[in-house]
Amino acid sequence: MNDRGGKGKSKINGVKIIIPSPSKKTDTQYQKQNKRIKCRTRAAIEPIIGHLKTDFRMAQNYLWGEAGIQINAYLSATAWNLKKKMEELKEIFLCLILRLLFPKRFVLSCCLK
Repeated sequence: MNDRGGKGKSKINGVKIIIPSPSKKTDTQYQKQNKRIKCRTRAAIEPIIGHLKTDFRMAQNYLWGEAGIQINAYLSATAWNLKKKMEELKEIFLCLILRLLFPKRFVLSCCLK
């Protein structure tokens, strides 16, 4: 089964929504390649949105209006970025602790990447 995205509106507020579809006979090689690149970019973003929905509570929005939707998205993205930063800090902290406990075994280069 091949996911072709939503079949809703093709344009929202002047922004054209690109849905993967077979190329036309009149399309040049450049146009085909350009469509392929845009669809690959969209396919790369969709798993990230799925993780935000499940892991960072973006699936259910308790805020009202369009501003509430944007705030919910910003908060989810911020939580994701904070989690990534905390993982980096945890690794650096652990490395520094090991460096203090075992100075001969761990060199400073293992802590700094």
